[in-house]
Amino acid sequence: MINYEQVRRYHLENRKRPSPSRSSQILVIGFAAIILVGTVLLMLPVASAGPEPVSWDVALFTSTSATTVTGLVVVNTHDTYSVFGEVVILILMQVGGVGFIVLSIVLFRLIGRRVSLYERNLLRQNLGVEEEQGIVQLARHVLRYTLIIEFIGAVILFSQWVQTMAWPTAAYFAIFHSVSAFCNAGFDLFQSFEDPALIAARNNPISILTFSALIFVGSLGIAVVYDLILFRRERHLSLHTRLVLPFSLILVVLGTVLILIDEAFVDGHALSEFPVAERIWLAYFISVASRTAGTTLVPMADLGQASQLVVLLWMFVGGAPASMAGGVGLSTVAVVLITLGSNVRGYDDVRILNRTIPVETIFKAVAVITVSSLLVVGLTLVLTLLSQGDTFVIAFEVISAFANTGFTLNFTDKLNLAGRLIIVFTMFWGRLGPLTLVVALAQRHRPTLVRYPEEKIIIG
Repeated sequence: MINYEQVRRYHLENRKRPSPSRSSQILVIGFAAIILVGTVLLMLPVASAGPEPVSWDVALFTSTSATTVTGLVVVNTHDTYSVFGEVVILILMQVGGVGFIVLSIVLFRLIGRRVSLYERNLLRQNLGVEEEQGIVQLARHVLRYTLIIEFIGAVILFSQWVQTMAWPTAAYFAIFHSVSAFCNAGFDLFQSFEDPALIAARNNPISILTFSALIFVGSLGIAVVYDLILFRRERHLSLHTRLVLPFSLILVVLGTVLILIDEAFVDGHALSEFPVAERIWLAYFISVASRTAGTTLVPMADLGQASQLVVLLWMFVGGAPASMAGGVGLSTVAVVLITLGSNVRGYDDVRILNRTIPVETIFKAVAVITVSSLLVVGLTLVLTLLSQGDTFVIAFEVISAFANTGFTLNFTDKLNLAGRLIIVFTMFWGRLGPLTLVVALAQRHRPTLVRYPEEKIIIG
């Protein structure tokens, strides 16, 4: 018998819900507007280091790469842009890394504007936290801790680089690279791999450790960092944090070992010419940077193919959701692997660390990985047809753009206009696609009164 009152109440509740795509549209339009403003600023004559301003496609590519904290460039940053242009790139990295929504919410509070419940919910989704209580305070904490961490990183880098540079240059380089590393942006001001400043940084364990720490913390995500900060008081870590931390460490250690195995025993590879100690440091750094940052201390094209494959896979995985990093998300991959393990062991549910993972979380993880894989394969195919280049090199470029990493096998500067626009779209999707997809899925939860009979499908 049909309960008409229940049906009427169901339709009324759903009518009051905001459009599922509204917050996704705000994210997309907001980031697109930031990229457009950055493009215009980089096209100004004052932003160029040479007599002629950069073309619109170069400015668009650079602005998109900085805002999406990717790091892919078609021109050398130091040689092409003036100090004004470099500062614009620095600001774009900071805004793109911290998130324009966080900055907007904090700005609203500073000017006395109230933050609506809808805006709080949007901010909660952007930061990757569950509770709405205290969400604006959390946004302020995010900005505060971001600036503190970047300042500490800049001070350490300055203390090392001032030994080989004039102090104003060392301070400027330290600030730029600290922001770039923490935001996992991959931009640098080195002129080439033979630049004395880069060689000094590559040979300095303190600089490498500082870079690595900034990149690693930036890749953990706001929810994890805030969870760790509150641990002393609450003595509790969420399941998300307890998954992200060990999986991150496993990937760093495993990546370091695999790269060392490939680079240590084959002459002619990028790391084979370095002493053993430096080889270990650089392999460790590549493993850390490959998932998130793309900061390049040695040419990726000179690595062995096995090392390049490790980097490609690590880039696709990326860092934690709601972090400075890109990729499909570390916890996304972890949920799929845990689901596979539970299925193999014959469990009726998906369990880990005395907790059960909700079915909707599994659906979202599968959706993100499936859509991302299809996108990467499709764009690789299109770019291969357009450029007729090496498929692995093109796939490496596409995944680097999608994961907002910034590594390249010397292919970015060979892109024509169509190829550049494809990579621009890939970087944009990589930064916002998985996030907006999850937001849309989270908002599309609609209870239904209709249930259909189950029927099995043959799998495998």
